[in-house]
Amino acid sequence: MNEHKSSVFTFADVEVREREFCIARDGEVLAVEPKAFRVLLFLLRNPHKLITKEELLDAVWGDVAVSENSLTRSIALLRKVLGDDTHEPRFIATVPTVGYRFSCDVKVAEDGVARHPPPEADIPARAEEEQRSTDDKRPATLLLAGICVLAIGVPAAIVLIHHSVGKHQGPGIHVTEQRVTSNSPEAPVEFAVVSPDGKYVAYSDPTGLYLRVIASGETRRWDVPKDFVANPNGWFPDGTHLLVTRFEGPSRVPSLWKLSMLGGDPRKLIDNAGRGSLSPDGTRIAYESVVPSWGHELWVMGADGSNRHRITESRVWVLGVQRPSFFGGSIYFPAWSPNSQRIASIERHLISDPHPGGAVVSSLWTRNADGSDPQMIVKDSWLGTGVAWTPDGRILFASRVNTVGERQDQGVRAVRVDERTGKAIEAPQFVTDGSGLIGGISITSDGKRLVLWRANTQLQAFVSEFDAQTRKWKTPQRLTLDANGNMATAWLPDSRTVLFVSNRNGVWTLFKQAIDETTAEALVEEAPVEGHFLTLPRLSADGSQVLYQSRTDPANSSAPRSLMRLPVEGGSPQLVLKDVGIWNHQCARLPSTMCIFSKVQGGDTIYFSFDPEHGLGRELLRSSDIGDNWTLSPDGKTLAVLPGDHRIRFFSVENGIVREENTVTLNDWRLMNGDWNANGTGVLINSITPAGTPVILEADRAGKATVALEGAANTRFSFMISAPNGHFGILTVDVPSDNNAWMVDNF
Repeated sequence: MNEHKSSVFTFADVEVREREFCIARDGEVLAVEPKAFRVLLFLLRNPHKLITKEELLDAVWGDVAVSENSLTRSIALLRKVLGDDTHEPRFIATVPTVGYRFSCDVKVAEDGVARHPPPEADIPARAEEEQRSTDDKRPATLLLAGICVLAIGVPAAIVLIHHSVGKHQGPGIHVTEQRVTSNSPEAPVEFAVVSPDGKYVAYSDPTGLYLRVIASGETRRWDVPKDFVANPNGWFPDGTHLLVTRFEGPSRVPSLWKLSMLGGDPRKLIDNAGRGSLSPDGTRIAYESVVPSWGHELWVMGADGSNRHRITESRVWVLGVQRPSFFGGSIYFPAWSPNSQRIASIERHLISDPHPGGAVVSSLWTRNADGSDPQMIVKDSWLGTGVAWTPDGRILFASRVNTVGERQDQGVRAVRVDERTGKAIEAPQFVTDGSGLIGGISITSDGKRLVLWRANTQLQAFVSEFDAQTRKWKTPQRLTLDANGNMATAWLPDSRTVLFVSNRNGVWTLFKQAIDETTAEALVEEAPVEGHFLTLPRLSADGSQVLYQSRTDPANSSAPRSLMRLPVEGGSPQLVLKDVGIWNHQCARLPSTMCIFSKVQGGDTIYFSFDPEHGLGRELLRSSDIGDNWTLSPDGKTLAVLPGDHRIRFFSVENGIVREENTVTLNDWRLMNGDWNANGTGVLINSITPAGTPVILEADRAGKATVALEGAANTRFSFMISAPNGHFGILTVDVPSDNNAWMVDNF
């Protein structure tokens, strides 16, 4: 076994511990990807020296064939973690076309003997394995030393619980996930729950509801009516009955039902009820209830649907006071304590004042079954939606693995909670990591088996041609064969070239591509100065400038966003304006020069005019429907606003004055995003049929709507944008890949 002396590097207020594979500043661990960490180590060993790109690629990636984009991405991640500036660097300076130089003095101290760092994928598990093997020989403070945090008292431990999610969360056990289902992308798993005895998994996909025997892999379709579209929530303690959520009608109204493995008709328990959870003693069900234009409420009822009562609603913290959430508040996946007395849940909501744009905040709570004594366990923007409470007193929850990189992969973490008081008694720890978002977590009655389902879905750009004879759009074709995320939002004036953002190089940045080409051209070569997340490329009225948003902290909606401009033919980005809460922006086409952007402030959406050269204009409109989706007509005279229900509100825009003209309601369709067609006679809107099929509607100002495009049942249209000549349309589509159920034993 090779051994070497590990080092501790110190510069400014930063400490880099080679053995623990982490970066710390003022006692806080800073998350960083393994490759970026190795780049930093190489630079720290050679301070003030010019290191060529070739040297870094050889030292970090070895014989693996990668482009310079991988190195550029690692440098960008390091600069973000260290708070460095590209133009005035304190730490990492760029030598154009050659390489990089670490320009700060570095102190190096020996940190004892350590094994060489194991391969990337094994680093967390191996480090934790070594930790466990020495627990009986070393003091308890080693648990915190393993994540570069010194021994702390009770107040600091509370802070650790608050901040550790999405960073390094303690040693944990870090076990391996085993695949349970192997569905193809054409039939992605949508929900999955394990039976109390651990023998079965009930899961759903677009084709129906299924029961799978874990040991043999034998699978059979659940015997329910063909029109019974449902997702499994959990099992009753007897192990033969299943609690499911059924969706009915154009608006997919949810209701809770009870099914039996032994056959028989489904039994409805309650209407207007989302996902539910059975108490371990089998007497009660906690469930979500959706309130239109409000958010989620958490209710409890008897296992037979009787005696239902609300115990809480989605709320926000405003200057230390709890108030109802004004928009988008959600309560996810309630989970019962082992003694059936308390309920854990994830709450996601927007904070209003004092943040003008609002901030998306997620938190893990426990409360008594009557709603009393709420206790916040974890608060962080990176929490997922899956929750389970184990018999040994741990709450399992989903959270993002790496908060610095662009991937949204989530892992399972565990925090030990006193089920009597509902309070955390330990810091969160690792359980397992994997690829994709976690949609739900379930466990067996003995707590020895965990089943979760993961969603690996990417936004992809598709091109469709308009059939003038049928007045419908033809089957869409992929714009690019790149498998990473690709989101297209604009056409160039030639109606042949598309503007889009992609994370194919590790950061979301801008590209353009002709629809008859197979490769794209990057519009921004280096990582952007304003941040590593670029979005919503659109065109100026004259078609000469790309207007896009730059976000410095994608998880924090209260952080300012920059509206930037960039010449279509290339050049340096320039700031148009910067504000908190910027939501959307769009320009008309010449001869109109109208450009509008909206921002979220408190409980309102505010619309402003702006000029790409001179910045902010005047306030045009203030709406109480926060987060409206909207689109400006090509002639700049009409604003169509979609509040997120069945309505389209049309406003006239003339001489800087906005007036509401009319509102149309499409009762048969839930309306989401919309963009005007090429000639401004109607709005192209994505929606979904009662059977779950995605569609693009074309709705005119009188409220007449027709289906212009129908998609595959297992996909979802995000929006469609027509080319200026109306011959082609670009769609952004959610395309599933490996969406399946996974299992972990003895966690």
